[in-house]
Amino acid sequence: MKIKHCIAFLPLALLGACSQKPTEAPKTKDTDSAFRTDIVQLRNYEQELQFTGQVSFNQKQVDRIYPIVSGNVLEVNAELGAYVQRGQVLAKLQSADVSQYLKEYTTAKSNYDIAKRNADNVEQLYKTKFSSENDLITARKQLEIAAAEMERSKQVLKMYGGPSYGGPSNDGITPENRPLFLVKAPVSGYVVERNVNPNMEIRSDNANSLFTISNLSDVWVLINIYESDIQSVKIGQPVAITTLAYPDKTFHGRIENISQVVDNDSKVVQARVVLSNQNGLLKPDMFCAVKMHLEKPEKLLSVSPKSVIFSEDKYFVIRDNGRGNYQSVPVEVIKSTSRFSYIKAALKAGDRVVTEGALLLFNELAD
Repeated sequence: MKIKHCIAFLPLALLGACSQKPTEAPKTKDTDSAFRTDIVQLRNYEQELQFTGQVSFNQKQVDRIYPIVSGNVLEVNAELGAYVQRGQVLAKLQSADVSQYLKEYTTAKSNYDIAKRNADNVEQLYKTKFSSENDLITARKQLEIAAAEMERSKQVLKMYGGPSYGGPSNDGITPENRPLFLVKAPVSGYVVERNVNPNMEIRSDNANSLFTISNLSDVWVLINIYESDIQSVKIGQPVAITTLAYPDKTFHGRIENISQVVDNDSKVVQARVVLSNQNGLLKPDMFCAVKMHLEKPEKLLSVSPKSVIFSEDKYFVIRDNGRGNYQSVPVEVIKSTSRFSYIKAALKAGDRVVTEGALLLFNELAD
């Protein structure tokens, strides 16, 4: 009887156990797979501002070459973007101005030769008592005046390029030389602007430079800041800069100057960042995307944006519980930037969440 009673009671006990609703446990999974993780941090809320910008050559390290004579361009020996050495001839002009300066020098040199011979003759006559001391003083004075005029005209001719030097005479200037004006590079660097071509007629009062040379060891990035963001941008703030040419490379710099003038057409204020460009990657007129991060006093939990998964209108992260145990945790994303996602969740600072491989692990946990 006792045995029958126990057997009858057993199905009732099993039925009662089956009728109880089990407590729903979080989805976890034990795995030996290795996933890359990151730490949940409690940090100041960060606002991300985005701007457009453009690379420009450093205006403090640039030399513009203007025409100082009129004439016809015979040769141009420097291409846009070419590297030139200091003293290198960039262009040659045939100039009537130089011809006039050459004529003045030739006349001055002839007058000097005459004054020199006259002074020598007067000195000899003075020694033999056939000339007075006043005559000697006058002759020497005329020689000084002629020498000064010859030196002046010689320096003017050199200043304006003049003909080729190193000829048969001591100073290398002879009337037979062509009246050429040689445009030379004042410094070594890259030709970033060129406004001259062969056969062009050049005027000395031309407002445009013939060449612009910059060494490009440093470049400027000019950032366009709209009026609504002006109060947020301060000198010294760090920025991250990317270009279309190098999308995987980020250049870092700081705001060094903010213009006080709003552009009338674009309604933007330009801020300036100076970047080192020793490897020559950045070229003038490159388009840039600029990001600036501003910290707010409010502190929030933050994770890497790579760790956040969006599924069925909800956000999740995968918490690493240690020893190969992972758990899917729902989160509320308050704000996301390129560096952090700020969240509310059943997490605490110091927890580890999966970044690379998070989506694959989430799908495995969902199965």
